Amino acid sequence: MSDAARELYSKEALTPLISPRSIAVIGASDRAGSLGARVMANLGDYSGAVFLISERLKEIGGQRCHASIREISEPVDCAVLAVPASAIEAVLEDCAAAKVRSSIIFASGYAELGTEEGLAAQERLKMIAHAAGMRLVGPNTTGIANLVSGAHCGFAEFPHGYSPRNGTIALVSQSGAIALGLSQAAERGSSLSHVLTAGNSVDVDIADYVSALADNETVDGIALVFEGLTSGDRLERAAAAAARAGKPIAVTKLGSSRLGAEAVAYHTASKVGCPREWSALFARCGMVEVEDLARLIETATFLAKFRNLPKPAVAPAVAILASSGGMGILAADAAERNGVATPQPSERTRMRLAEVIPPFGSPRNPCDATAQATSNPRSILASAAALLSDNRFDALVLVWAKAWASPYFHDLSDVAKTCGKPLCLVWMSQWGDGPGSGEAERLPNVALFRSLDSCMAAIRGWAGARGDV
Repeated sequence: MSDAARELYSKEALTPLISPRSIAVIGASDRAGSLGARVMANLGDYSGAVFLISERLKEIGGQRCHASIREISEPVDCAVLAVPASAIEAVLEDCAAAKVRSSIIFASGYAELGTEEGLAAQERLKMIAHAAGMRLVGPNTTGIANLVSGAHCGFAEFPHGYSPRNGTIALVSQSGAIALGLSQAAERGSSLSHVLTAGNSVDVDIADYVSALADNETVDGIALVFEGLTSGDRLERAAAAAARAGKPIAVTKLGSSRLGAEAVAYHTASKVGCPREWSALFARCGMVEVEDLARLIETATFLAKFRNLPKPAVAPAVAILASSGGMGILAADAAERNGVATPQPSERTRMRLAEVIPPFGSPRNPCDATAQATSNPRSILASAAALLSDNRFDALVLVWAKAWASPYFHDLSDVAKTCGKPLCLVWMSQWGDGPGSGEAERLPNVALFRSLDSCMAAIRGWAGARGDV
C-alpha cells in the first residue's frame, strides 16, 4: 500500500508512542549535553518505567544500564534511539526483535540528503519498522513530548513540573526547531499538552498525529505547522475527525514561495504542493489558516478556549473597549483590515455605558472608557458586561495599553463566561512579558493576543471555520 493510500493511525495505534507506559533510552549517557543525557533529564517528571541502554556503562546515577534492548525482559512501549546514524539500523533491528512497540530516531542523513544512499537507508528503516508492526518517528526529528504524563521523549528542554490547563493545545510540527521555538510559549503561560514532531516522516506523519489527537481527552485544540505531505487526502480525513470531535485546528503551511519549496526538499524531502490547493483543503476541513507563524499559538489557544461557543451565522462583529481613544482607533483600523465588522451598540447598551464611563469618554464602538478606568477598574468590568450582552456583537476586544496585573482579571473572565462570548485581551505594551501578561494568558475565558491584527484575524477565522464534517 502506498503512503498516500495508507490508513491513518488511530489513537490506540499511537498510544505506545504518545502515552507510553515504559521507555527505553538507547544511547543513555553520563556526558553532559549529549542527546542521551538530555533525554534522561527530560524524563524527570515521568512516572513510568525507564530502561537505560548503554554499551559502555554499567550504571548512570545509580540506575542500571543494559548493554542491549534485547536484555530487557519487560515490555517496552517506546524506544528513543539517541545513537549515531551509523548504528541506527542495527539498533532498530534489535528493537524489532525485542518487540518494542514504537521508536524515535533523532539521527539525520537520510532522504533529506536527496541521494540514492540516503533514500535507500530511510527505506530500510521503514521496512524494519513495518515488518515488526512498530511505529516509527523520524528520522531527523527532535522527538516528542507528552506534557500531561511527563513522557518527554526528546532532547529539547521543557520546564519540569509543567501542568496544562483549560484551553490546552497540542503542537504538531514537521520541523523540530520550529516546534522548540513555539513550545516556549509555555514559559509565558500558554497551555500545551503535547509537542509532537515528525521529521522525515518515514512512518508516523503529521496527519497521523492529528488523527490520534482527535480523540485525546486532554486536548482542546491543535496548532499545526508543516512543510508538505505525500497525501493531502490523509490530512483532510484527519482534520475532519478532529472537527467531529470538536478539536479546532490552527495551521501554518510552510514552503509557499519558490525558494521555500526548494528548501523543503533539502530539509525533510516533503512534497510541498500548491499553496492555493492547501488553502482550499484547510477551508473544507474548517481549519483556520495562519500565515504568520508568530500568531499560530495564540490563534490555536483562542480557538481551543472558545471551541464550545456558538459561531456567528454571518461575518463576525466585535465591540472594542479601551482606556484610550488612540488605542480604540487602532483596533477599529485593524478590524477593517481583517474584514471584521464594528457596528454601533444598541441604545440600551449605549445608556449602560454612559452610566459607568466619564462624560468625556465615548459610549459607542470603539468605547473609550478613558484613563480613569485605571483608577476605577470596575468601569471596565461594567462596560465589558454591557458590550458582551449586546446581541449586535459576537465578541469583545479589550485593548490593554500598559503592562499591569489587574486585580479584576478573573472578574473579566467570569463576565465572558456568563455572557457566553469570546473576550480577547490585546496586550499592546512593548513589555511583552511584563506584569499581568502571565495572569492574562492563564485566564480560562479570555484569549490573550500580542497584536491587534492577530486578534482580528483569529476572530475572522473562528467565525468562518466550519468545514464539511
